[in-house]
Amino acid sequence: MPYGYEQYRLAKGISPKTTYVEVRVIRELLAYVSHKYKKHLEPREIKPIDIREFLIQQKQQNNLKDATLNRKLITIRNWFDYLWNIDKIEVDFMPKFKMPEKLDKSKAKIEVNYEFFLSKKSDVLQSSKVQLYAKALFLFYLKGVRVRDIVNISLDYIQDHEDHLIVKIPKKNGHIQQVQFEEDEMGIILECMERAIFRGTPYLLSSKVNSEYIPLQLGSFKDYLNSLKEFLGVPIRSEQIRLAYVHYLYTKKMLKVEDLQDVLGGNLPSVSTTLKEALERVENIEYNKQQVN
Repeated sequence: MPYGYEQYRLAKGISPKTTYVEVRVIRELLAYVSHKYKKHLEPREIKPIDIREFLIQQKQQNNLKDATLNRKLITIRNWFDYLWNIDKIEVDFMPKFKMPEKLDKSKAKIEVNYEFFLSKKSDVLQSSKVQLYAKALFLFYLKGVRVRDIVNISLDYIQDHEDHLIVKIPKKNGHIQQVQFEEDEMGIILECMERAIFRGTPYLLSSKVNSEYIPLQLGSFKDYLNSLKEFLGVPIRSEQIRLAYVHYLYTKKMLKVEDLQDVLGGNLPSVSTTLKEALERVENIEYNKQQVN
């Protein structure tokens, strides 16, 4: 739901949290048109005016910024493209859809402190309250790995160099993201490997569905992230941590753009774009009142 879109987005490697937000927007749209017309509408019956009125209502009721409203618009546009591709609608009008007033599409600032999360690494890894997979996700987040890549890591990506492990993650752009694990980090990854071998699955992180182990699923993913939030006292969001990591490497570790290519697994133009976004959006804040349980 809706119309298989959630499974479609997850299969494309979109993060479970992002997928959840997208599906919620679509359900809100469907609820809006159902209320408006006092009946259930099929997607082909939804008109541009319905979407325009829905977005205006969302902005007014929730006092949304233009950047947030634009994300909702992009979600609806992507959903209509999906519907057109699976023949649920005859005409996709969304590419030409416009709001009455031009939206400010500049992205909001990210208030996050990478060094805070880094300072809590030992606490997370040594805690008996944090589950194994939550610890692994925390490590991959800290190292700037996207969720869609994390869930597809297989055991043959991992190389043992005695005093450290290297995970070589193939990217869709043809590049390789190299992630290194040392000291206490190694123990977490090795334990995940042992669990994968015991389960008979090639995936480093897996969920059991219908007696079969498959890549880590949405429900499990959310549970692990919620446990990390509870332990740390602050939310942990993959893309925000990734941008904060890039900001940290460039401003504190003095890495050059060329050095970031292996770290992120991208070509020079894409890495430059990511760095530019990180420098523009990331604002370090202090979590003075946060304590680890």
